[in-house]
Amino acid sequence: MELANARVLLVVDDRAGHRSQSLGVAAALGFNNPEMLQLQPGNLPPWLKWLPPAWYYRNWPDVLEAAQRSDMLIAAGSAPSRALVVLKRQRPALFTVAILPIRRQRGVHDVISLPAHDAPRPAPNLMVTLGNVNAITPEKLALEGQRWAKRLAHLRGYKVAVFIGGPSRHGGLKTPGDAAQLITELAEALKAQYPQGAALLITTSRRTTPAQVAALEAALGASLAEAALPCYLWQPGNPTARDNPYLAYLHHCQAVVVTADSSSMVSEACSSGKPTYLWGGAGQTLDDVRPEKFRQLYSILAQQKRLKWWDGNLNLPPPSAPLQETLRLAGFIRGRWLRRFGVEG
Repeated sequence: MELANARVLLVVDDRAGHRSQSLGVAAALGFNNPEMLQLQPGNLPPWLKWLPPAWYYRNWPDVLEAAQRSDMLIAAGSAPSRALVVLKRQRPALFTVAILPIRRQRGVHDVISLPAHDAPRPAPNLMVTLGNVNAITPEKLALEGQRWAKRLAHLRGYKVAVFIGGPSRHGGLKTPGDAAQLITELAEALKAQYPQGAALLITTSRRTTPAQVAALEAALGASLAEAALPCYLWQPGNPTARDNPYLAYLHHCQAVVVTADSSSMVSEACSSGKPTYLWGGAGQTLDDVRPEKFRQLYSILAQQKRLKWWDGNLNLPPPSAPLQETLRLAGFIRGRWLRRFGVEG
């Protein structure tokens, strides 16, 4: 069977990052509108998730039915990848692609994908990526940028996208003061380096605490009054907010500042091809990033001139090309498909 004619099913959980990775890989293979089925846990506590899927997921019959009419299954995360293990054992002809599976799931799948900072052991079915795969493509960014163009038209000059996480053992914003300092430092840098005009495109995350959001908004108000620095602030969970401008931000901005707590956000920023600055909290340096695997990832991206630890200067030139790990993974999948079926996609 040619890969282009394969029936692809994405098995997903409720985590947006996992869903985005699965969709990104499917799109890189040429499947822009694949069937997607979300696992639905029953009325059981989360610690029972290692029960057989038929016991834990109330829609398991639907998953079985969808898998029976599919040729390739793609999943990201431990729970969806575990579901693929069960489906693969019931129907070995399925071609399964597992992104971020746990160790004991890895030998079953046709393809597994793990980031280099997880230090995976070599295996014939393993593709090691620099950072996390994602759904970022120039075409998608341009489309979202056009869709948001009128809503962001009042923001002119040098635009910086700011992606803010929250308290984490991995760094990032720990206190409300960190949130205020991040905005204050950015405002000072933009005032000094781009006096002709600049703007901030900001999104918080579900991990950003209410106190941090309040400090962020206060700092934005002060910056707007003192430096005439306009901004667009989007917050998840706000009932008055429109759809997420995250991808539009990546299209319209000239640089990205990301808090150091999320390797996924850093990977997506670098995949946009924009200069990326890492902010780890007051008084922090790259050497302070924990865990060590995150520090290793960020160090490699810095060596490639894709990323720079924030030092108050917006002076990192754009990289020669975006990070394209999703396309690399798609090429590896095509090769494994050809090896198994003897037919190119």
